[in-house]
Amino acid sequence: MGIWERRRLSGSPARGLIVVSDNIIERDFCIVGAGFAGLTAALRLSQAGHAVVVLEARERIGGKVWTKYLSDGTPIDMGGTFLGPSQDRIYALLEELELEITPTPIHGDSYFVYKNEYYRYGEDVPEVDSELLDGVWDTLQKLSIMSLEVPNDAPWTCPKAKEWDSISLAEFLNDPVHRLGQAALAMLRTLFIGLFTVELSEISLLYVLFQIAASGNDIEMQMKVEGGAEQDMVKGGMIKVAEKMRAKIDEGQRKTNGDWLILSSPVSRISQDENGVTITSDKATVKAKQVVVAIPPALACDIEYRPSLPTERMELLKNMPAGHCMKFVTVYPESFWRQKGLSGEVTAPDEYLQMTLDTSPPDEKVGALMSFAFSKQATEMAEMPEEERYKHVITYMAKRFGLKGARPSHYFEHNWSTDPWTRGCHVAHMAPGVMTSYGHVIRETFGRIHWATSETSPLWNGNIDGAVRAGEYVAKKVVD
Repeated sequence: MGIWERRRLSGSPARGLIVVSDNIIERDFCIVGAGFAGLTAALRLSQAGHAVVVLEARERIGGKVWTKYLSDGTPIDMGGTFLGPSQDRIYALLEELELEITPTPIHGDSYFVYKNEYYRYGEDVPEVDSELLDGVWDTLQKLSIMSLEVPNDAPWTCPKAKEWDSISLAEFLNDPVHRLGQAALAMLRTLFIGLFTVELSEISLLYVLFQIAASGNDIEMQMKVEGGAEQDMVKGGMIKVAEKMRAKIDEGQRKTNGDWLILSSPVSRISQDENGVTITSDKATVKAKQVVVAIPPALACDIEYRPSLPTERMELLKNMPAGHCMKFVTVYPESFWRQKGLSGEVTAPDEYLQMTLDTSPPDEKVGALMSFAFSKQATEMAEMPEEERYKHVITYMAKRFGLKGARPSHYFEHNWSTDPWTRGCHVAHMAPGVMTSYGHVIRETFGRIHWATSETSPLWNGNIDGAVRAGEYVAKKVVD
């Protein structure tokens, strides 16, 4: 396998073109999307004895989870990768599917990079010039306490919902009352765009507080490796979860219902009446009792609905874009940074690659560093020629870990924002005013149409665990 491993993607499909297939399928339930929410819903419905069909636009399953493999079988996760404490439903699913986890490597010291200066630290907060980086942790604690007032299942009902939804996170942090220096603001920006992949001016304070409430009222849970949402990985790669679900659904469906998964089949129209629902895709026309739409809001917005969706639902879909994220993985013959006592973790607010983590496999056959560019930095990197982008990545690796960092044996990158069947990562967000105007319809059924994505989950919203929860919730709902 050569060093250059890239994913070339075609542009989005033409709008307004409805392709009607002669292949008519009748099932109890149709699920649009074979990501983790869609597959979980299909699995639970299949286990309950129902006939299902899943329509997926991609040529693969997994949605925002996508694993590539080296020639020796070493997994390289290019999408969703991590799990952590209190994410009970994904851990339960792993046990059910007989899959194992491995801790995310975190051995040694980390780096905080600011204004081209490298500050090495262990458990203590690094001292950055004379500025008070401690203000970062004080602010995170303050936000966690505020989130206690936000019901995670209905944040728009919070007594201060209108007030907190009227300002952005950036406005809140820049308020002089917080007395945050430039280093602290830079660090907070990096931490939050690492979660939401957009500028802090684009997300509502109420939305952020909801996200904290959805992860146990502790924002540090979302940001930490050990003891946090990045604590564990799945042995063999996260895609193994999707593959195992597919195999289990196969067992239940093929005996009685035949093929249940249709790939490369984007849905263009959903029509419903008193007799049922008809789902039109490139490869099939499905007639079902009910349908679950399990694709990102930006994609669900493109489907033609007959009758039309209620105005509030359409406005919600239109106003829930995902952010911009590019992911880079550099692979080496060994985890050489550990020899220097380094964990591989780097936070660099003012550089293109704002975060780096060690994601080496447990067998240590190779060393792997996973890096991210978010928001504006991701946009700028995406506009560079491939060779220039690669040069930036290996230069950062060399500056952070030594000259060996400039000589990876394999290099992978993926731009989730240009993926036509994702259009952004990690999670769809809400700008000021959206949650209090339209948030209440997020899980509201429209006739025979139900919704299930990680964004619909009141717990671990936007995470893999949230997607699993959404799939289980909607499966129970449609049967009830």
